[in-house]
Parts: sequence; structure tokens; C-alpha cells
Amino acid sequence: MSPLYCSLVAVLCLLLASASPAAAASISVSAVQSPVVPTPEQFLRVHNEARAAVGVPPLSWNGTLQLDAMRYVGELRRDCNLRPLTAWGTAAVYGRNLFKAYGRHTGAEAAAFWADGRRWYDRDAGRCAAPPGQTCDAYTQVVWRATTQLGCSRRTCRNGVDTVAVCEYYPPGNYVGQRPY
Repeated sequence: MSPLYCSLVAVLCLLLASASPAAAASISVSAVQSPVVPTPEQFLRVHNEARAAVGVPPLSWNGTLQLDAMRYVGELRRDCNLRPLTAWGTAAVYGRNLFKAYGRHTGAEAAAFWADGRRWYDRDAGRCAAPPGQTCDAYTQVVWRATTQLGCSRRTCRNGVDTVAVCEYYPPGNYVGQRPY
């Protein structure tokens, strides 16, 4: 926020406060809220923080991957069913993480969900030690060393309640017999 804008807000507050205490109490602080972080930046920031934590270079944003993720998430939001779309045609070309949760969630929350798999990944053994029903696959794709590009999308389902998100990775990771980093 610019110093001029802050000064104007402060002067306005002083003028209203000196005019009447009731007027001062009605001033809204919404004009001073922090800016909303765009969804692509949210996804990228969380991915790169997870990668930095294990010494892996940061990812760069790829608009083509984002467009594919937008198409994919558009299909998923129809019935809000988190299923791989087998006829999609990019399965061997891109890596992919899928997210679905009750309520409205940000791109940062979706990416943090995937990155949370770190707690089950045994770095020394190079394997996943997740409890039954859980996996490290989303986490290992987030931190896969050879992956350099990312594109994601997030949408609210048609039910107006749930959120689905998709991230596409290039080159893909999670090759059997290889460690992510």
C-alpha cells in the first residue's frame, strides 16, 4: 500500500474521530486488508516451500499445464467425484495430483494437503511409511527432483460446497525404483 494512501486514510480517520465518536466507530478497516494472493502463486509457493525443505530446486509455472489442469478440474467439478479420467491422454506425459475436500479451499490448502505426505515419507529408507488408506505419492510428486514445471487449477464443485483441485507436473515423477530426491 502506498504511503500516500495510508496518509489519506489516517487523515480521514482523524477528521471523522474529531467530528464525533460515533462516526469514528463506524469506520471500516476493509480498506486496509492485505491483498488476495492469486491462486497460481498460492500453488507455486507451497510447492516450492516443500521442495526447498528437502533441497530440491524450485518449480516454474507453465501456462500449458495450467490450461490442462483447468480442463481436468472442470470435468471433475461436474459430479464432484475425484476420479482419474482415463481418456484424458496425458497420463504418461504429465504427473498429476488430485484434491477434493468438503468446503471451499484455496490453492495453498490443496497443495499443503499434498505436501503433508512428508510426515510419512522415510527419507533415509527412500520409502513411504504411511498408515493404511494413506499414501506419499502426492508428496513425492510435489518434491520430485526431475520435475521442473507446474500448472494447477482449483474450482468449487457444482454442489456449491466442495472444492476440487488438480496440479499437472512436467516432467512427471513417481517412477518405481527411483527416489524423489
